Amino acid sequence: MRHILVRILRAAARHPLALIVAGGAAGAGLAHLAWAGEVEFDGAVFSILSWLLLIAAIAVAERTFGSWRTAMIGSLATVVGVVVAWALLSAGAALGEPLSQEALRYQGWTPSVTSAALLVAVTGRLRPASRRSVRWAVGTAVVAILLISGHASDVARGIAALAGMAAGAVGRGALPGGSWRPSGRTQWRNVLASTLAVVACAVATASVTPNATGVLAWAGAAIDPGLAPATALLLVIGAALIVSGRSIGLLIGGGTLIAVAAVVATDLVIVPMISGELVWTGSAGADIEWQLLAIVSGAAPALAAVVLIIGARAVLRRPAAEPSGLDREHLVHVLGEHGDGAFAHMATWQGNSLWFGPDGSAVAYRVRDGVAFTVGDPIAERPAEIVHAFAGFCDERGWTAAFYSVHDETATALDRAGWVRTPVGTEAVVSTADFSLSGKRRQDLRTAVNRAGREGLTAVWTTYEDLTRETRAQVDALCAAWASEKRLPEMGFTLGGLPEMADPAVRLMLAVAPDGHVHAVTSWLPRRRGGRVVGWTLDVMRRSHAAMPGAIEFAIVCVIRRMAEEGIATVSLSGTPLAAHGGTTPGALSRRLMRWVEPAYGFASLERFKAKFGGSPEPLWMCYPQPIQAGRIARALVRVYVPDLRMRAVVGALRGSS
Repeated sequence: MRHILVRILRAAARHPLALIVAGGAAGAGLAHLAWAGEVEFDGAVFSILSWLLLIAAIAVAERTFGSWRTAMIGSLATVVGVVVAWALLSAGAALGEPLSQEALRYQGWTPSVTSAALLVAVTGRLRPASRRSVRWAVGTAVVAILLISGHASDVARGIAALAGMAAGAVGRGALPGGSWRPSGRTQWRNVLASTLAVVACAVATASVTPNATGVLAWAGAAIDPGLAPATALLLVIGAALIVSGRSIGLLIGGGTLIAVAAVVATDLVIVPMISGELVWTGSAGADIEWQLLAIVSGAAPALAAVVLIIGARAVLRRPAAEPSGLDREHLVHVLGEHGDGAFAHMATWQGNSLWFGPDGSAVAYRVRDGVAFTVGDPIAERPAEIVHAFAGFCDERGWTAAFYSVHDETATALDRAGWVRTPVGTEAVVSTADFSLSGKRRQDLRTAVNRAGREGLTAVWTTYEDLTRETRAQVDALCAAWASEKRLPEMGFTLGGLPEMADPAVRLMLAVAPDGHVHAVTSWLPRRRGGRVVGWTLDVMRRSHAAMPGAIEFAIVCVIRRMAEEGIATVSLSGTPLAAHGGTTPGALSRRLMRWVEPAYGFASLERFKAKFGGSPEPLWMCYPQPIQAGRIARALVRVYVPDLRMRAVVGALRGSS
């Protein structure tokens, strides 16, 4: 109890303004003050929700700006919104404009006016992608309520939001991401989603806004109240799917919108014209505005359906293209010049698509569930300079770009562009010149090398196609046995297997007994710069059940020593997925993935194994546009690593590990 009380007091100290407003809201409710509620909606529950939203908005703003600045922004933006709205509507009413006269019958302030101003102001401190998303959501809600209700407070809410946007930008300094903008296709998707959301609001709120006088008020009232909730839900689902680039959203949202348009047009325009209830009375006086309003309200859903049809092409995702023979030839050339990244050679693997920049650079990627994951850093002289071009390429095709397992240079460039970066592992890099078996930490390696000497094991540096038939059969059997023992399917993407070992450019280091028995096999990917090999990256590690303890350690030590003799400066032990960076803890996305796959794949033990060799850990990052996408990207990443993963297998693996 004391702990809870302390936390409450600390929260109150951090958010004094929110606490004061909460007390004022409670007092206004107890006093039954009419001005303290949301007059647009019928029922006390909406006023309560509106006050809760205001308190939450103030708390968020206090964490962003502090209490004094929050009070100033909220007060000034609200005053500007109410005063300017009153002035505009008064001018319209003085000229005899009926909608302005009707709007002035209702109060000019409600709690949501200040909420909208503060929420938009806070976006000035967000990263660009998140800033655009929040403003899009708030703006859609503000416009929807204005078109439906049409009261003075609805006009004030829109003006206050604009004032809050300006106030939130004052004194913020330069924010990252100014050079990154979404493509026209993304903007079209947002327009279509907003269109569906506005119509959904009109349908859903018609029964709880009895005094609505907005343009869409009549359109919402034309839908049967019993069908309105389901209709609005389908429109919202369609909008959400369209934003994520799912074509099924067009079918769900578009079909529902066409049905709404047919019902509304029939009820408000066609039937009244046939029955004589809607008759054109001339072009003068106030009657013309109401007649035009009825026609516009009846035609609005149909116009929205037309907009959806026009923009449908922007929603459709394009499939990832299979690389052609010319693409692969060009990739080989790029790898020879700039392929010294740890994961560069993985670009050649089957299943990857290829993108080439205007400067001849290359990016290998895989698309899953609308997310395009890069295979490490771009293959280029300066990888950080082409990230925007590739992100724009993905955006045009309806994908979310996720730069996966990239190093600091690429991650820093994306961070400056306003993207989110989260740690996803580390790469262990061993300096061949500094490598030694001396010291307590290398005891396991010394033991493995000494025992290999006593048992007569030899290290064989070769390729898969150069193996004898008997040796190749043993290597195949080792890989098959390893895969069959896993409770979940073998992982791919940045983790190779037998098909990748067969590449002529890949080298193998085998630990072979005097009788020809293969104790262990490791595979190594070349890293090239300027046409020559400058390093190797560990990929596959497999050992037989009857292998000498430490056989894989022996094979890796032999590779490091061999590279030192050949003048190769570094050997990479590749990335360890989900490993924490030095001095940091895994991000939320990494923790989520760790819970899903660690019991079956044992990345923690892999990290401990690589630590034996004393390599320098280099952080690996994943960068994506905004935090809200983390959950969808996490699910897509699991599926890109294990395409054949089934929930039944996951449940069985988790039970087996418990």
